[in-house]
Amino acid sequence: MEISSKNFGLNESIDLIINSNDNDGLIYIPIELQVKCEVTNNYGKIITSKIHIETIEDEISLKKNSIGDRVDQIDIKNLDRFIFKQLNDPSSLNHDPFSYFLNYDLSTFEKGRRPSEIDWAIFGSLYCFACHVVPKSINIFLPLGKYLRVSEENIKKFIKKIPEEIYRKSGTLDERGGDLSLYAEDLIKAHFSKKNEDLELFESNPYLKFYSEMG
Repeated sequence: MEISSKNFGLNESIDLIINSNDNDGLIYIPIELQVKCEVTNNYGKIITSKIHIETIEDEISLKKNSIGDRVDQIDIKNLDRFIFKQLNDPSSLNHDPFSYFLNYDLSTFEKGRRPSEIDWAIFGSLYCFACHVVPKSINIFLPLGKYLRVSEENIKKFIKKIPEEIYRKSGTLDERGGDLSLYAEDLIKAHFSKKNEDLELFESNPYLKFYSEMG
């Protein structure tokens, strides 16, 4: 995959060119075609704003093959997952969406200690954040487990144990969705009251308070 720039900070956009050399089981692009897209970093979430499917010029005849005969064979249903995987690769941009989350020590969950109310509130916000920034085709419990250094099963247990006055889970455990309570928001604001950067992030980042599959 060709990447137009190594700079992919907040609100920055890059252009990608993907072709048959990138076929890896997640996508399939016929040899005569290539996909060009523009992606933007929005608080760690990779947003694809433009997608173009083009033919590749034949280097021998200097003519472009017809797109019509091959476009039906293209499979980019998991393009978001492919891009996420590629940009996260340390040999590529090493893009880490969780670097855009709040600066808070969540080691309580790793060490098996009893979480405080603020721990639960930050954990609920983290879950909301992950629901947004991790592609839907990826098991969300895996990147959360990696971030918190706990198992997938423990992540599920933690989600079940979040106090209702802190976080309201919607849908089944395996379905994404839910929102922080106003009480939890106030806890987080109070905790970061003297940390302007994190307080501003909590107020400006649209992915920290709720998630719904409907919107």
